[in-house]
Amino acid sequence: MLYRDFITIGPTASRAFSNWPTLYEAFHKAAFDTSFYFHKQNGEMGAGPRKFSESFGWNVLRIDLHKMLMDTVLANGIEVRYLQHVVEFLEIEDKGGVKLADGEILYADVVIAADGIRSKSWTIVGGVEPTTYSSGSAIFRCAYSTSRAMEIPSIQKNWSFAEKGQTMHFFLGSVSHGTMLIGKEKTCWGWMHRDDGKTSQESWSAKLSKSTARQQLDEDGEWSPEYLSVVQKTPANSIIHWKLVWRDMQQTWTSPKGRVVQIGDAAHAFLPTAVNGATQAFEDAVSLPCCLRMAIDQQGMAGIPTATRVHNTLRLDRVSFIQQVGFKRRHALRNVDWEAAEKDPSVVAVEPQKWQYEHNPEQYATERFEECRDCLDTGKTFVNTNKPEHYTFVPWTLADIDAGKI
Repeated sequence: MLYRDFITIGPTASRAFSNWPTLYEAFHKAAFDTSFYFHKQNGEMGAGPRKFSESFGWNVLRIDLHKMLMDTVLANGIEVRYLQHVVEFLEIEDKGGVKLADGEILYADVVIAADGIRSKSWTIVGGVEPTTYSSGSAIFRCAYSTSRAMEIPSIQKNWSFAEKGQTMHFFLGSVSHGTMLIGKEKTCWGWMHRDDGKTSQESWSAKLSKSTARQQLDEDGEWSPEYLSVVQKTPANSIIHWKLVWRDMQQTWTSPKGRVVQIGDAAHAFLPTAVNGATQAFEDAVSLPCCLRMAIDQQGMAGIPTATRVHNTLRLDRVSFIQQVGFKRRHALRNVDWEAAEKDPSVVAVEPQKWQYEHNPEQYATERFEECRDCLDTGKTFVNTNKPEHYTFVPWTLADIDAGKI
């Protein structure tokens, strides 16, 4: 069984689950209650244990999250059509649409493009797909049964779930870092490293052998023996080799007539080190319906273009800043001051700040909708407050990041 690995859901997203009690209960039942440790690459302890802060949120297996969301969708009587391959997004004056591979065209009052980093919606939203840049990095991603990991004597002795609970370990080097999460039922490991350009793809189907993975690890220096043992225990055909591709931030997530709107990675991709891509997708999924409800209440279906554009405006500044956090945290993980980290693990953890984790996207959209709409109608400047006070949005590119301008 390919579990793929875990994903982090922040408190601004998980709080929204409380609107669906069964979903909320399932999420907190499946989520990892984790203590984490920071090690040098060779396994030497640097800092920890430290409880996984609620400001970060909770880790959960991707497969578990997908199942609980699908169960909620079906329980609410929402029709799901499987194996429908969208090849194009469309819009006419008062409808958005999608064209399927078999030629069928489906229209709706609004179409939400939530189809990820290579969304087909870019041709109608921005005219062209955003330019991609090689990050020079890739990541191994894997998960398997903890009972299998506990067959490793050193893991059973030092990191037994029964004695230590669920633990997450970071093994930090100067050019790469590894992760290892030992849960009650599943163990996950990953390695963000220099991309050799041979076996990685931006795809969940990009597999590589355990021997190849181990060879690449060995070429990158001395690693923790326990970490290597977890890698070595990996079942066959279980390692995903994901290429990390960068994209410039995009300001516009709506089509010209406002009937197609992007959310999640389709609108704003994140580095894994942002630890926030999924959370921001859920924030989108809360904000957009609020805007749609308020606009439709006031204008009927004719208000949908207003709703999508207000949503875009309300979310842009916040998302842009958090995207930048991913680059800063990546740098922090590669340049650890171990003496400082031993005294205060938050130095390396780079935890989210209060403005980030206390945000309520539903309340924010509800309270700021009319002001934002009026500003868009009159051309006045709208000032978001769901971001750091010091931050003023300016368009940026990855070249700006590399040049130290951001």
